[in-house]
Amino acid sequence: MVELTEDSPQVMDQLRSPEMLSCSVLEGYWILYELPNYRGRQYLLRPGQYRKFSEWGSMSGRVGSLRRATDLY
Repeated sequence: MVELTEDSPQVMDQLRSPEMLSCSVLEGYWILYELPNYRGRQYLLRPGQYRKFSEWGSMSGRVGSLRRATDLY
C-alpha cells in the first residue's frame, strides 16, 4: 500500500506498478489522470473506497498523475 497526500505529476515515482487497481480517498476530492503531467482521461474521486478501477469509471488501472481538486462548481 502506498499513501499519496500531495499532487503528483508522475505517479510512477511513488508506485511500484504501472497500474492502480484500488484506492481509498480519505478526504477531499481528487482527480486521477491516465497519463503523466495531468494529461489524458480524468476521473474525479470523492471520499470513499474504490475496490477496483471500474468503480471510478476507468477501463484500466492506469494512472499517470493525480492532484487534489480545489475548485468544484
